[in-house]
Amino acid sequence: LWEEIWGDHMHHGFYDPDSSVQLSDSGHREAQIRMIEESLRFAGVTEEEKKIKRVVDVGCGIGGSSRYIASKFGAECIGITLSPVQAKRANDLAI
Repeated sequence: LWEEIWGDHMHHGFYDPDSSVQLSDSGHREAQIRMIEESLRFAGVTEEEKKIKRVVDVGCGIGGSSRYIASKFGAECIGITLSPVQAKRANDLAI
């Protein structure tokens, strides 16, 4: 159920202040990706930096952020979640 509403990413998005995006909008997914990008920027990671090799995603949910970062940077991502259901789904989606 959660995945049907939130998609690949089990976190909120980074929205423009005047945004009126609904969960069902494609803008919500874009805001979730923007949240990942803002987190990377905050950590000092840039597009030019392809040196990320290993990432630990604590609270990974179903691994959406890990898959995004792995795809973008070619990094090995290790996800940690308390939910065995989420861990199985993350592994299934990673294949």
